[in-house]
Amino acid sequence: MELHQFFVHVYKELVPEDYNCPYLELYRKLDVKPHHIHRLKTEQCAAIFLLAACIAHYIADNDDMVPKSLSVKLLENALRYLNARSKNYEDIEEYKELIERFRNKKRRSRG
Repeated sequence: MELHQFFVHVYKELVPEDYNCPYLELYRKLDVKPHHIHRLKTEQCAAIFLLAACIAHYIADNDDMVPKSLSVKLLENALRYLNARSKNYEDIEEYKELIERFRNKKRRSRG
């Protein structure tokens, strides 16, 4: 829970309010806050990875030092923690498709 709270603070301090992170919608739908001790531990982990993915996405958009693939890797990790018992599980397929599109785009650029 402390790590989750840390990432909430980092996100609020670093990312402007008007920035549109594609993963923040899933974080909000997950509806897991740092003080929600009754939620599954896996959901708390997913929330942390989703916030980290948003932070990485913002930094990658504004600095060439961080690769865009980092936010996708963090999103993949977040989705690993979500399962059928997780609230709003049905929204995950949309994000899995997003990851696949990114991978395919990356493969095409290499070949």
